[in-house]
Amino acid sequence: MVGDNGAILGLNASLLAAGISVAGIFAAARFGVWVQQNSSYLSAFAVGLLTVAVMFHLIPEAIEHSRGEALSWVAIGFAVMVLVGIAVQVSVNGRAEGAALTFGYASIIALAFHSLLDGVIYAASFQEEPFTGWLATGGLLFHEFPEGVIAFFLLHQAKLGMFRSILLALIAAAFTTVAGTIGANAILDLTGGLPMAAMLGGAAGGLIYVLIVHLGPHASQAPNKRGYPIASIGVVVGTIAVVINMLAGYH
Repeated sequence: MVGDNGAILGLNASLLAAGISVAGIFAAARFGVWVQQNSSYLSAFAVGLLTVAVMFHLIPEAIEHSRGEALSWVAIGFAVMVLVGIAVQVSVNGRAEGAALTFGYASIIALAFHSLLDGVIYAASFQEEPFTGWLATGGLLFHEFPEGVIAFFLLHQAKLGMFRSILLALIAAAFTTVAGTIGANAILDLTGGLPMAAMLGGAAGGLIYVLIVHLGPHASQAPNKRGYPIASIGVVVGTIAVVINMLAGYH
């Protein structure tokens, strides 16, 4: 009964997270002109937010689960994203928007995997008892809105149409979270465990690729070096989310 209740609460948490991401997506879509005009600032914010997530959450947690394998999975995640980027670039070779599409699709794949992992964490957090679960997932809920904004922004930068950008952002930032929770609950029922080192390390490697190849260079185009203070805001937001998780004692 405790397990069944935890599964239901984890699913409710992931649905709430998905709703918050949806709000971020539609807010970004509603103010699309503003998003386009300030895209370099949004990249800078994403750099700060995702750097904290990678360096102080994903990689340390992966190492804690498996010190010997964690960094190997980070390298594998990065290498897979390099291959994805090459494959996308080859598939759009000769088209004027080829580089933009590579940016959008490769980045959104990494973020979708990160969102899927969020769903897994929601499922795992409620295996003990409800209070710990809600406290532990507070940090994740905190970053869902900007994650939705970033998902839409990445696709918008790839010069996709409004409808397509919204649809793919919904899949990458919202649907994957719920799917991750449902899938994790099913695996936990069958095996009682998850390959967390591989999942955390792979997500970290994919996001490092996004930071180095796409978001970082675009953020550097912010006028008058204003991207630096915006990136700092992203660092603060990401740090608050990580601290909430640490205070909850969730690993």
